[in-house]
Amino acid sequence: MMPSRPLRLAAATLLAAAGALVTAPAHAAGVDQVCAGTEVTTFDPPLTLTARPTTVTVSGIYTTCTNPDAVTATYAETFTLTASCLVLFDSGSAFRTFTWGGTTAPSDFRYNVTSSAVAGQVVVVNTGVITAGGFAPAGAEQVITLVTPNVLQCLAGGVASVTGPTTLTVHGA
Repeated sequence: MMPSRPLRLAAATLLAAAGALVTAPAHAAGVDQVCAGTEVTTFDPPLTLTARPTTVTVSGIYTTCTNPDAVTATYAETFTLTASCLVLFDSGSAFRTFTWGGTTAPSDFRYNVTSSAVAGQVVVVNTGVITAGGFAPAGAEQVITLVTPNVLQCLAGGVASVTGPTTLTVHGA
């Protein structure tokens, strides 16, 4: 006899909770660095419903990183693209430098950008390679989650900035 749906759901929830209690060590095999922090993205001019050339300034801070030689990090980047409240980011390739708090040299990160709308959020995934500096050569992935701009703000003067959590994973050799 098959358990009832509520019972199966409860069992699945318990299994998921138990799995969440098991965490990987800070330096799991193949991972040199994992960081968590916040990104602020500003738009000039502010985003409206009309697509137009926009200067985008990104600044991020990782307040928690797992590598003892690089315990925090910051980054900043400015670029221009055609954007609106309906289309925040586009796909493409870019470059940024992570500056580490600790003894590790800054890392040059060359990456490809993809973005998608998921449940009222814009999820930006930067996948690429640390080409020079600390952790080089290594693959890396940065994920940024930003709230989709409020349509009312887009109509009334525009959206000047969005903020959201970001993670960075650097994969060792």
